Amino acid sequence: MLLQLKIENFATISKLEVEFTRGFSILTGETGAGKSIMIDAILLVLGHRGDPGMIRTGKELAEVEGIFSVPVNPVNGEQFNIRKELELTGINLDDELIVRCIISRKGRQKRYINGVSVTADFLKSIGRKLINIHGQHDNQSLLQVSSHLDFLDGFGQLIPLRQQVTEAFQALQAAKKEQLSLQKRFADRAVCIDELKEIITDLKELNLQPTEENELRKEENRLTHVEKLLVLLEQVRSRLNEADGSVIEQLELSRKLLGEAEQIDSECSKILSGIETGLFQIEDSYQELVQYSDKVEDDPERLVWINERLSRIQHYTRKYRLDNADELLTLFEDSKQELDSLEHLDDNEQEIYEKIEQLRNQTQKFAELLSRKRHNAAKIMDKAIVDELRQLGMEKARFETHIVSASFAENREACTTKGIDQVEFMLTVNPGQDMRSLVKVASGGELSRIMLALKTVLTSLDSVEILIFDEVDTGISGGIAEIVGQKLHSLGERHQTLCITHLPQIAAFAEHHYFVSKQLTDNKTYTKIKLLNNENERIRALADLIGGQEITEQTLELAREMLQSFQIK
Repeated sequence: MLLQLKIENFATISKLEVEFTRGFSILTGETGAGKSIMIDAILLVLGHRGDPGMIRTGKELAEVEGIFSVPVNPVNGEQFNIRKELELTGINLDDELIVRCIISRKGRQKRYINGVSVTADFLKSIGRKLINIHGQHDNQSLLQVSSHLDFLDGFGQLIPLRQQVTEAFQALQAAKKEQLSLQKRFADRAVCIDELKEIITDLKELNLQPTEENELRKEENRLTHVEKLLVLLEQVRSRLNEADGSVIEQLELSRKLLGEAEQIDSECSKILSGIETGLFQIEDSYQELVQYSDKVEDDPERLVWINERLSRIQHYTRKYRLDNADELLTLFEDSKQELDSLEHLDDNEQEIYEKIEQLRNQTQKFAELLSRKRHNAAKIMDKAIVDELRQLGMEKARFETHIVSASFAENREACTTKGIDQVEFMLTVNPGQDMRSLVKVASGGELSRIMLALKTVLTSLDSVEILIFDEVDTGISGGIAEIVGQKLHSLGERHQTLCITHLPQIAAFAEHHYFVSKQLTDNKTYTKIKLLNNENERIRALADLIGGQEITEQTLELAREMLQSFQIK
């Protein structure tokens, strides 16, 4: 729901804030007062590009801000979920959605949703699911042929059945993709089997063990530098215990001296304990060093074998373009599994073929059932829409849902995620004229009345919460205008509905009446909008619509009777 519209420095509007509420609201005012400016401002909020020429004279920027409430869940699960889409884009959304658009003299335009900069295309995708404007502006989902099938399925309550078609079709496509992959494997099977057997033979013969390469490299490094290693070990042994004044000899002497010092002062016992601990640890390390040194020996034959083994490992690592030897183990296991799979492809082929036939039959069953139900629903919907059009003064109008259904007998691949039908709404408003596509046949006020009829029939199926009707009263008067007013009031019970009108018969049905006016101050024009809060103000506004050079008591009385009569219908 549109809660508030703020406009600043836009056309004849200096600064304006207007709050809206639920139900049916109308905007009236003299020609040129600025009612169309309100529509232009709302179009900016919906992502349309603004003209720098619309910036108020003397100002560098124009700004429009719309504040909307957003339902927790979409009205129709098949429709675009605004809340989910915004969250996926990283835009935080609590109870309100704030759209702000700025136009500069230099032509730059900025758009924000809840403070986050967005593109015009993204804002349009959000905007067209917030508001439908019916009239001279082309912003309504019903004028997109791609949406006609969705409206028909919604009217016929066929969305659950269509979902079954979608799921069956997607499963069929996945099975076909699997079959193509299988066919490719068949084509390459002979070559693949030879390659896999070669890999398995090579790696089985290599018989690589986990971490083997790393262990061999450590041993290879030791054997390569064995002479230097022995020299270093001998030097350490000598310094620890074998040379005169060795570390252990010095620690033994220090322990003896501290023992004597302890007899004099017990405080030395702690130092003595530390020296003894160090001595014991060094003696242990010395014993380990002696044992290790005795094991180290030169082994040229072992070194030659290690180098040959490492060379073989590296050969296969390079041959199979791997990063390290450990990946050879993974390649070995994967190759055995792949070979087993290729040797049983015949069984897999028959299995996938049977699966595809089963899914194709299931898809056909659901799609043909959905098509039959669509044809039945279309007949009922067409009659309801024609009845509405005739009530709106289009007595010769004919409306027809044109459905072209593909045949599985002619094309086994005829189905899509939405079934086998292409749907388009067709219309003619004058006798003797051929039926034409709805998107081409109407414009202006005629379009608004057509949309009003369609909305009356389909409104409960549309997730768009806000409907705006511009020029809905073009070419009608009297009793037809009263019917239009009744229908707009009825739409207002389900949607926030806003209408710009010049007819008192329509305005009298509104729950909320906004009056647009312009004032001239210091040779500058200012557009104002006011919510008429009391009955006298509304009666005066209706009297202005009834017209005449002078508003007489009779005119006021007629306006009063009209308001009181229409408000209780």
